[in-house]
Amino acid sequence: MTLDTPVSPTDSRREADVNAAPDRAEDTFDWRRHWYPIAFLQDLPRRRPHAFSLYDERMVLFVGDDGGLGCLRDQCGHRAARLSDGCIRDGRLECLYHGWQYDNDGACQHIPQLPAGRSIPPKAAVTSYPVVAAQGIAWVWPGNPDAADETLLPLVDELDADGVTRVDFQMDLPYDQSYFTENVIDIAHIHIAHDGMRGGGHRSLAGPLDFEVLQNDARGIIARFRRAPAGGRTQDNAPQGPLEDARMEFHAPNLVRYRSVYRDPGRIAGLALYSIPLGRNRCRMLYRKFSNFTSKAERRKPRWLEHWTQCTILEQDMGVVVGQHATAEREDKPLRDLWLPIRSSDPLVLAYRSWLDRYGASLPFYRGLTSAKSPTPPPDPAIGAESPVDRYRLHTRICCTCSRMHVRAVQLSRALPYTGAGLLVAALLVPGQWVSATLAGLAGLAVAGTAGAHWMRRRFE
Repeated sequence: MTLDTPVSPTDSRREADVNAAPDRAEDTFDWRRHWYPIAFLQDLPRRRPHAFSLYDERMVLFVGDDGGLGCLRDQCGHRAARLSDGCIRDGRLECLYHGWQYDNDGACQHIPQLPAGRSIPPKAAVTSYPVVAAQGIAWVWPGNPDAADETLLPLVDELDADGVTRVDFQMDLPYDQSYFTENVIDIAHIHIAHDGMRGGGHRSLAGPLDFEVLQNDARGIIARFRRAPAGGRTQDNAPQGPLEDARMEFHAPNLVRYRSVYRDPGRIAGLALYSIPLGRNRCRMLYRKFSNFTSKAERRKPRWLEHWTQCTILEQDMGVVVGQHATAEREDKPLRDLWLPIRSSDPLVLAYRSWLDRYGASLPFYRGLTSAKSPTPPPDPAIGAESPVDRYRLHTRICCTCSRMHVRAVQLSRALPYTGAGLLVAALLVPGQWVSATLAGLAGLAVAGTAGAHWMRRRFE
């Protein structure tokens, strides 16, 4: 079979099972026995709670006065109001409805309406979840608290090396986690879908790829990849590039890593893409790019400017992935019957969807290559295809840097027209040609600044 030969259903199952571990009782996957990234710590609000969900189970994260994290079920024990609608008061999470206050462990510490001398009933407590901060991320454990093991955190060791700098970015996406994972392990789409984008690809470099699956078990999938050699054969005298090895690693259930191994052992670079399954047709991506040889210009670049680039790349994929998701769920047939995969492009996607077939039984819902569980309703295929995408809802509101810049742009766009008008009036009234000309020039700058502020504001919306 040549590299560009379509993969038959039998071949796709065989390829997905390369190096698969034999069936064992302990070789299983339970989604509740894993840590899930909620948000980057720098993007968490300090004065209000942060609502999120795991597979549509509503939770709320908050930061106490001492900087400690608390994660509770997003439901007040009194009358089931959302705790995420409340506020942080005296280091506790206070319900907006009647002011009941909860500590980090979910214990109710204050009820304003309770008569003097009466103790707070134990049943007023709400469910709490283990939550930790590690490598700049807040992590939650949704299962048995006694089983929460911090050694299972999917951390990236290279981030702790000397001289490593990173770019952190997070965004909510209108499709479920499996479609996000499929999208980011699909190496072949980059040079087509993101042609010409900084941090994207180049159409001229699109071509067949070689893949070697090194691990495929309950822990995830690890594979080596490279551009296919010309003529299908490796040339012994081919010039060597800086890379010795390039790998894609899927660490179940929420980390996709691209690991670059350089011939110079002192060079470190990589990409870590975390995700959290918010629910049906919803997930959150936490993007982390890191390197120890980033240029000074890149290190000095404002965080919000880098976020514009990442938003654009995700938005380029958004309409395509939402449309693909809608078609797959509407057809409601095995993906092996819907797709025509080829060996020189799709082995990792096939391996991942087959991983869901094999290990997805505990998930609330999934769609594998040959099976599905509680399929999700098809999303609206127009979502993500609109122009412009609702960038404020998907990114700006959950990013402290971009939300702060958005507020400043809004303030400028409102204030500068009045400033310009005032300067223009002053230019007409104040005597002196030089002073009038200066004021008129400043009025022109205010008008130009208003246009710039409106342009910047739209980039965050």
